[in-house]
Amino acid sequence: MKRLFIIISILSLATACRKEPDSPPENLLNEANAVTIDSLRTWQQSVSPNGVSITDSLHVYGIITMDESDGNLYKNLYMQDHTAGIQIRLTATSDYAVGDSVRINLTGAYLSEYAGVIQLDSIDPDLMIVKQSSGNGFAPANMDISDITVDHEGLLIVIDSVQFTTAELSNTYADHISQSAQNRILEDCQGNTILVRTSGFADYAGQTVKQGNGSIVAIVSRYNSELQLYIRSLPELTLDGPRCAGQIVSKDFEDGDINSGGWSVVMVSGTVPWIVDVFSGNNFAKITNWDGANNNACESWYISPELDLTASSSASISFDNDVNYSGDPLQLLVSTDYSGSGDPNLATWVDISSSVSWDPNGSSWGFHPSGSVDLSAYTGNTVYVGFKYTGTNFSGSTWEIDNILITG
Repeated sequence: MKRLFIIISILSLATACRKEPDSPPENLLNEANAVTIDSLRTWQQSVSPNGVSITDSLHVYGIITMDESDGNLYKNLYMQDHTAGIQIRLTATSDYAVGDSVRINLTGAYLSEYAGVIQLDSIDPDLMIVKQSSGNGFAPANMDISDITVDHEGLLIVIDSVQFTTAELSNTYADHISQSAQNRILEDCQGNTILVRTSGFADYAGQTVKQGNGSIVAIVSRYNSELQLYIRSLPELTLDGPRCAGQIVSKDFEDGDINSGGWSVVMVSGTVPWIVDVFSGNNFAKITNWDGANNNACESWYISPELDLTASSSASISFDNDVNYSGDPLQLLVSTDYSGSGDPNLATWVDISSSVSWDPNGSSWGFHPSGSVDLSAYTGNTVYVGFKYTGTNFSGSTWEIDNILITG
């Protein structure tokens, strides 16, 4: 009887100690703390140029639109939701891929801005990102080069009917030997241009740029006011079709020679030349009459080679321009009777400067597109175009010109 009591007692104790099956933990996420990418961008811009350290329990959802897989990004991702896109700066490399739907815990993150690019910084990919699913599609927005503005920074887009400029066709996407990033100029058939920037560590950095015309899928970025595109993967450049007809002159100064392609510098008065300068790996034409101590009076022209428009029904010129400091404006002129050398003032020139969109900000650096300046009034002729710079002993702006394209 005693033995039976002991057995019953043991069974009762075992029954009392048996645990109920585990239940899933309660979802502790407060969806009221979810924010959109657009609200993050607005938040950062409201306190610019200072960044924002996020201490609240916030989180953001989105789909990865560019990853690190081909080497064009390092410890960076791009993410987009239904409102906007943003660059994600990671504390370590990750294997998140295009199409991953993720949630990012923002506690401890930092919103910042670099050269106009808004960044969600200090994101630990292991501790702060949760992948919810993979293989999600995000259709790129279809845009023209002329449509793109700094407001589109961070967005995934596709541009049709574009090509690399003639001057770029012998270049690789970047400098794979020194592993340095470089810019290449993409154009449409109307002469609008935009930069394609590629890391020297990209898998395809050493490949020659594609030679034809077609479409490109890319992420919009910027360097201050200068727009740039980042390629996600080389197969998304389907530049295999026939190139634009009618391109006459393309000059991007990447060869370092101010006079190549038949361009000429004519110093009518003074000794202030046009030169090739470089900043952040990009070459451009530059002129300034400031010698470090004084302004110097001058009149200096930068003149195109002869342009044969005799068989053209339309023609245009476009270029990027940048100005700093006060002084006489740069002028753009056209001549049908210039001899091709000597003093341009001995010929007749028509001032078409009013048709140009000149850089409106004379107190900071950053290229501004001229827009397409119509030359159709000069078709049927051979012509020259010239940039005329004037400085005095008391004033003078610094002007920079890049990516000149003349079509006809």
